Amino acid sequence: MILPELPEDSRVWIFGAAQLLEATHLDLLKTQMDKFVSDWSAHGAQLSAGYSILHDSILIVAVDENVAPPTGCSIDKVFKLLGNFPVDFLQRMLVWQPFCNTSKVFNLAQVKESVQSKILDGETIVINTMVTNLRDVRERLYIPFKDSWAFGKL
Repeated sequence: MILPELPEDSRVWIFGAAQLLEATHLDLLKTQMDKFVSDWSAHGAQLSAGYSILHDSILIVAVDENVAPPTGCSIDKVFKLLGNFPVDFLQRMLVWQPFCNTSKVFNLAQVKESVQSKILDGETIVINTMVTNLRDVRERLYIPFKDSWAFGKL
């Protein structure tokens, strides 16, 4: 189970890397995220948070809003951390097709090409980056491409 220490109504943010993370970047991300979630606070209140890295490219950050809700400033800190990371996590127009412990990353042009060449079809499983709580991550992180935001962009 993803982030079993947090309740299912925890708020989540999904960040996907623009490329697969190499071992050095994975180690760096783990180190930075360990420190970040242990220090993360909102107006002096410690946040109950966690993270998970999946498929060498997907970062899930979660916070239990029942303990203390994040504020705009505290949420901005996640984006600032990732904005300074050596690999781009802030591109929102990408699609990730998971394979075991890794994934294939597609930009929108590659998605269109892959659909035309039948590498991707409506039933291909992709990462659902539109989830907003941990329940949805646990139940609907993996969806058919036809149910993704990107399918409507074709």
